[in-house]
Amino acid sequence: MRAYGIILPTFFLAFVLASFPMPRLIDYIRPEWVAMTLIFWILVKPEVTGVFLGFAMGLLLDVLHGSLLGLNAFAMSVMAYLVILLHSRLRLYNPLQQSFIVFVLVGLFLLVRYWSESVVLGQSKAALLWPSVGSAFIWPLWYNLLLVVRHYFRD
Repeated sequence: MRAYGIILPTFFLAFVLASFPMPRLIDYIRPEWVAMTLIFWILVKPEVTGVFLGFAMGLLLDVLHGSLLGLNAFAMSVMAYLVILLHSRLRLYNPLQQSFIVFVLVGLFLLVRYWSESVVLGQSKAALLWPSVGSAFIWPLWYNLLLVVRHYFRD
């Protein structure tokens, strides 16, 4: 239970960064902060985080963006499950090498989200995978920042 005292504030920071206004040109490559935070915590504390936390954060992301309830939750759950499956392999790589895997995982998260949105609403999005590129570029910095926060609070 003590771990959630550190995990939830980092998700709050991720939600703030996800809702922070950006110029339109940069907004296309806005990293998926919540997805990257979920990936980090599943890698670091898989016994505490998982698919259910991913589902809950996805629901909050749906509420934040005003999208159809459950679209981000479903996509985040699928991504969390894949991270749990790849957990032992991902921990072997350094953050720079992990950024390629983060690119693939966030790309799959976006594909599942946009696919389910197109099935339910009949809409499609342009510039599909650019946020995964932004997430891959920022991953080593985000990983090290969250690692410092984790060590500072001795979790």
